[in-house]
Amino acid sequence: MQSALATEDRTEAGLLIGADQLTQGRGSWRNESVFIDRKWANGHTGGLRANTIRRFGLNDSQFEGYYSLPLQDKLRAGIELQASPTHQVVARNGVGANVQYEFAKAWLVHASARQLRYDSVTVDQLSAGIEHYVGNWGAYAGIINSRAYGTDNQTWVGRVSRYYGERNRVNLVVADGREPVNIAGVVSPSDVRSANLAGRHWLSQNVALDYSAGITRQGDFYTRRGASLGITVAF
Repeated sequence: MQSALATEDRTEAGLLIGADQLTQGRGSWRNESVFIDRKWANGHTGGLRANTIRRFGLNDSQFEGYYSLPLQDKLRAGIELQASPTHQVVARNGVGANVQYEFAKAWLVHASARQLRYDSVTVDQLSAGIEHYVGNWGAYAGIINSRAYGTDNQTWVGRVSRYYGERNRVNLVVADGREPVNIAGVVSPSDVRSANLAGRHWLSQNVALDYSAGITRQGDFYTRRGASLGITVAF
């Protein structure tokens, strides 16, 4: 596992642009994000993000924030908030909390709870997973339980990470299961199967390239293929 530069205060800001093409005549998606992340030498982290989202011919704006801190040497906790003043295809607002505990060398357990409020339904999510690092490789396996309309749905998630150089990384994330999904403003349960490759490569000490490409099969609704590209500047 790479060094997290824990002894150094660091601020990173960036821009990310993504596009997706959907089957079943559902057109294309677009999204743009600007973000700023702060890492303090004492292990605290925090960040803000502003998004513009275009899906199914509807436009949304969304704002997100998070904060995380060490509670003990091997225990971390964090909170996250999100809100959308337009909330046509994303949640009106949401709140979440998470914990991470290193129970053995290079072995971590994760747990989180999140609530997303749409106009028509509230979605409650609980997740748990285990993570392990070997050299410059990492692996995670977990499950997400989503409850909506009085019904529970589960999605299994797996991730393999490769770290190289001082701060570079690439992640392959796969998911399979069932989840609530917003289709043109209507939240419905759907099977999901996805694979996504994403990474960050530092071009210099202060400038990095962010990238992703993936495919998602959302039940019988559509298959979505997309990619994103962005830039991060550290100062």
